[in-house]
Amino acid sequence: MTMNRIFHDFYVQPMLQVYIETIALYLIWTIMAALLRGKARRYLARVVVVLSLILILCFTAFGRGVSDYRVLELAPFISFEKAKLEPEFYRTMYMNMLLFLPLGLSLPFALPEKWRFRALIAAVAGFLLSVSVEAIQYGFAIGNCETDDVLMNTLGTLIGVSSFGIVCLIEKIKKRKRHDTRLS
Repeated sequence: MTMNRIFHDFYVQPMLQVYIETIALYLIWTIMAALLRGKARRYLARVVVVLSLILILCFTAFGRGVSDYRVLELAPFISFEKAKLEPEFYRTMYMNMLLFLPLGLSLPFALPEKWRFRALIAAVAGFLLSVSVEAIQYGFAIGNCETDDVLMNTLGTLIGVSSFGIVCLIEKIKKRKRHDTRLS
């Protein structure tokens, strides 16, 4: 089964099923990241980062044919206007968000623990990767270069990064409980 076939089969699922699978992915990763520690968590996160980058490049650059024309759409939120007339645009926007979600889930955990602001670094990296992908698509005429794609990709990264915040909060609460029990 080819990568394009897998993507097609996922893409044509009913949206409710896609939403449920997205939430399940988010929750499973967050729980797993909260349970794993140190090198094991960082190693798994680095593997997922690499797989995310491969997936992003496959679906945005390598899996497309060259077009005779270039499309540059700089007006933000134009996809929402288009979606009022053609609801399929909502699916496309969601899939753009979903494509970058694994990167946001994994990148903060893959970065060295001594780095401060890992969540911010991951969010900026997702944004810069998205801008780079759109520039490549425009430069090589292999897709539409759209501001809304950057916005949705970055949103996907940010939603993924929020898992890191939840795990940090859980660890802080656990640490406080251990500290309070020692004092009692």
